[in-house]
Amino acid sequence: MHKQLTVLDERHVWHGPMIDAARARGYDAKRIPLGTFDELQGRSGLGFIRPHAKPGILRRNIDFDDPEMRARLTMVQDRAQVEVYDNKSEQFARWGQYMPLTRRFTNRSEALEFVHQWDGWLVSKADVGASSNNVRILKTPDEQRYHVGQCFGTGIRVTHSAGGAGDHDVESRQQGYVLLQEYVPNTFTWRVNIVGRARAIFKRFNHPKKGTAQTGNVEPVMVLDDETESLLFFADRIFEAIGTKWCAIDVLRQGRAWKLIETSLAWPWPSPGRCNEAPFFGDLLDRPYNWLDIWDLMLDEYEAGTWT
Repeated sequence: MHKQLTVLDERHVWHGPMIDAARARGYDAKRIPLGTFDELQGRSGLGFIRPHAKPGILRRNIDFDDPEMRARLTMVQDRAQVEVYDNKSEQFARWGQYMPLTRRFTNRSEALEFVHQWDGWLVSKADVGASSNNVRILKTPDEQRYHVGQCFGTGIRVTHSAGGAGDHDVESRQQGYVLLQEYVPNTFTWRVNIVGRARAIFKRFNHPKKGTAQTGNVEPVMVLDDETESLLFFADRIFEAIGTKWCAIDVLRQGRAWKLIETSLAWPWPSPGRCNEAPFFGDLLDRPYNWLDIWDLMLDEYEAGTWT
């Protein structure tokens, strides 16, 4: 086990606390900037990449940065999750069997025919966007037809980033495709995070009339009960199917079934409010952890041989 940590964090948020935690434990920890692979020479040990939402940087992160790091380092994030970061259509293509009924159309007539036969609300998503950006609730047939017309007409402005950390949103257009998903009414959305053998659960409450998430209105799950045990069982199926040990998934309940909404490599840290007190669950953990222990947890899991 090599006590080195190499971090490529394009969002400029996580690398500081992560490197501080590693250095306090005697690691040779450093951050490398985009494309400077000469700095990887002689490096080994643990690698961490947080891709950027900006399209040009993200493409470079996926096509060049991650493979170069992966060839030399034991990476925390799995390759599949890096590939589908900020790409909801690709997530649907790979893991749609776990989602509510979802359809992706690249043909206007086929999309309109689907809408014509649909009875109920629909959720439309762009491929890109964080923090519920570019997610639209379409309640009536007129709204649904109009939205399809926009996507196959002049297009709709979408943003690739939620901003933050000094980043500015990058804009493009959703044009030539529409991604439509069955609307599942719920009081809140569940988020389950996996870090190695540990799990943390959060509840994000939804607007009762608009059907949209209230970003920031988040509560941690402090104690497991029958419902959250069932949620963890479903989440573990997803993590195993994806092949990941570092991921966040958003989940809704549809009747007695759980449904995957999307996956993410990059979840908020520190989290709002009481979320810093959120416990990690895991019978195989060597000691208790809460959300503020996340970087020590990541390193402990590396030292335990969890990352491969």
